[in-house]
Amino acid sequence: MKDKKFKSKSKEAYFAWYEQGLRDLEVADFCYNNEYYEWACFCYQEATVKILKALLKKNNLESFRHSAFSLLEELSKKLPIDKELFNLSIELDKHYIMSRYPGANMLQPPFKVYKKEMAQNAKIIANKIIDFAKNHLI
Repeated sequence: MKDKKFKSKSKEAYFAWYEQGLRDLEVADFCYNNEYYEWACFCYQEATVKILKALLKKNNLESFRHSAFSLLEELSKKLPIDKELFNLSIELDKHYIMSRYPGANMLQPPFKVYKKEMAQNAKIIANKIIDFAKNHLI
């Protein structure tokens, strides 16, 4: 009986992370469509991280990082992960700090540095990694 309860709570935990990740993806698209490119990039990275955390939780792996690359490393303990996803995650992780702090962009406010092409690239990368995670979650 106790095991069933644990499994149910475990499913609730990873599903909560998955749902919030999908919501963050919606916010990223909203920011992208409204030309808040720095916030779009940040939210694409956040959405990716949350959905990867859902997959980690489903697989009973540690998920206390904020880096898509690090989370993929942890996932690789149980799942085969294409090298391309690791390379893409490095690009996506750059937005975790740079999109929010002027000091990370040579003292320019991020909104002056971030352009549509950057956000478009972040969107493509996020969706590739998220699609990988979804294939193992659903």
